[in-house]
Formats: sequence, structure tokens, C-alpha cells
Amino acid sequence: MPTWSFETGGPIFGSPTLHENVVYVGSGDGHLYAVDILTGAELWRFRTEGAVDSSPAVAEGVVYVLSRDGRLYAVDAMEGTLRWSFRTDGEEIVDFWDFYLSDPLVHEGRVVFGSGDGSVYALDQRTGDLEWRFTTAEIVHAAPIAANGLIFVGGFDGILYALRVETGEVVWEFATEGAPGFPRGDIQRAAALRDGVLYIGSRDFHIYAIDAADGSLLWRQKEGDGWIIATPLLSDENVFFGASDGQRFYSLDRATGAINWSVAVKTRVFGSAVPVGDLIIFGGFNGKLFAVDPASGLVRWRFQTPASRANFATVYEDDGTLNAEMREMYQTPEGFRAAEERLLTLGSIPATPAVRGSMVYFATTEGILYALETAADAAEPEP
Repeated sequence: MPTWSFETGGPIFGSPTLHENVVYVGSGDGHLYAVDILTGAELWRFRTEGAVDSSPAVAEGVVYVLSRDGRLYAVDAMEGTLRWSFRTDGEEIVDFWDFYLSDPLVHEGRVVFGSGDGSVYALDQRTGDLEWRFTTAEIVHAAPIAANGLIFVGGFDGILYALRVETGEVVWEFATEGAPGFPRGDIQRAAALRDGVLYIGSRDFHIYAIDAADGSLLWRQKEGDGWIIATPLLSDENVFFGASDGQRFYSLDRATGAINWSVAVKTRVFGSAVPVGDLIIFGGFNGKLFAVDPASGLVRWRFQTPASRANFATVYEDDGTLNAEMREMYQTPEGFRAAEERLLTLGSIPATPAVRGSMVYFATTEGILYALETAADAAEPEP
């Protein structure tokens, strides 16, 4: 059983953020929450006018979060009171699976984030005043990352941009390949950076390794016909990530992109994996948290959310394959949408868990934040 759970009033698509003794998390009920990390007790909540589908960023006593009401909020981390807010030109949603908003990046006195209005913004961290704005051809819901005076951020136009931190000027652009049905090669989440190389997934079924200095392609690897949404997890030698329709989790050689191993998990994986002890942990849309051996891909244990336990049979057979009713629903446009909505009733885990020691904090589409002691609560060890 979890150490504690905390219930909000809407689905949670963003990741929880840990800072000192507090867990900060946004919810589809329009609130940003501060929760005691030891007890799960609510410390405060801050209300916005839209779903808070970004992961909070915390710096110098302030929590920064983006809401679907089109505003970035700076909230006092102790009191939950508004410091300032900044209005963009508004948020939009690409499709049903556009679950996330851009996670704000606090870097060198600026807050940088993408927007559904197609822009990347840089604001003064203290005042919220606009420093620069860079406009792309499509929605930007990926999180920016920074290194060596550059901001790296991708968008639904399928382009990864390198922008100067001070001005927003473009230094280079990298365009994904695109694929039938997804010609833009949409980039939905953040890149990962290590040793001067950017690793990023796309809806064109590829993961790319890109030279951070000049934007040149180093290698790419295709994952069948599954989107690669998650920001990859990087180790010294390997790249780890899950796929959507491919329903597999992968380890690639970081230098070459060659596949080390893949494991069938029978669920979509949109969130990133995180290291916990000698395992890596990630969540799936079937409401299960997986703990995998990074050397072999062997699943060591799984944790299933209460909503998944209660509703699993409405979506899946006992062996994890879709049941007959769900397969029939997917045959029509109306049924397709209803099937996707039913899938989320399993307490899906669409975002990246947060980790402190052996404790894992993760959130679900049932609107619940969980704290799991992995050393004691690995409830379902694999045979």
C-alpha cells in the first residue's frame, strides 16, 4: 500500500515537484497544490481559471506553473499567494492526447516556457515582465531546457529550436523527419541533454540524437509505429524510454542508437523513467507503475493503482490485451473517443514520477497523488 495518497478534484497530467518538505502538483480542477511530503496533508491550494497541466518549477521561494487559462503564475511557495501572473495569447489543444502544458524553466533570472499560442516566452523571474518572445509555426507544449547560453525547445511544428538565452534569437533549428499521418513529426515533450548531445522523441515514431552545438543529426532510431513522447532517461551508456502504440519500453546504446533490449509492457508510456536504487521506474496508461532492471529489461515489480484494480476488466482481459468491447469501440470515431476516455478511468500514470531516496511520488488521471515507499511497497513482485 502507498505511504499516503492525496486526492484532487481533477485528472493530473503534470509531474509532481519536490522541494524541501513539500510536494507541489497541479490538477485538472484548476488548482496548484502544496502537500506535506511526509504526511500527504494539504498545506495550501492556489486557484487558476483552467487546468494546471504543467509541472511546477520552484526557485527562490516561488512556484511557477502554467494553466490552461493562458497564464503563467508565480505563487509564494510558503503561503500559496500570488506574486504575479503573465497572460499569453491563450492556450489551445492539438488533440485528445495533447495532455501536457510546457513546464516552466527558471534559468539565469528568467522564466522560460512554451505556449499554446505558438510562442516561447522569457519573463523576468522577479517581476514577470516580458524579456523576449519567439514565435513558431505551431503549439509549444514541450518544456525548455538550457545549457551553454542556449534554450532548447521543440514544438508541434516538429522543429527543435536552439535559442539564445538573452534574446530568443535562433542559433539553429532541427526538423524531425515526419511520418504518414504525422507529417510534422510533432515534438510533445522536452529533450534530454548529456555530454553535448540532445535526445528527443517525436510523434513520427523516431528518437533522435542531435549535436547540441550545431543541430546536426548524429543518429535516429525508429520505434515501429508508436509515438515517442517521453523525455528519455539517460545513463552513461544508454537511453531509456517508452512508446505509445508500440507498448514497449526500450534501452538504446547512447552512442549509436542501437537497441540493447525492449520489453513488452502492454500499455502506452508517455512519461519518463526515473532511477530508484538499482532499478528504473515508469508509469503506464493501464494504471501500473513498473520497476525494470536497466541491464536486462526484466520487470522486477509492478504497483497497480486502486482505480486500475477496480476498472481493469472494463478495458482489458486478464492477460492485458484489450477486451472485445474495447476492440469494437475502436472501430468507429465516436467509439474511439469513448474508448480513450475509458482508458483514463484506470488511474493512468501519464507523467514522470518524482523520487527522493526510495520514495516515489506519482500522480494519476483519477486525480490522486501517491507516495510509495518502494523498498517496502513493491506489492506485486514478478515471478
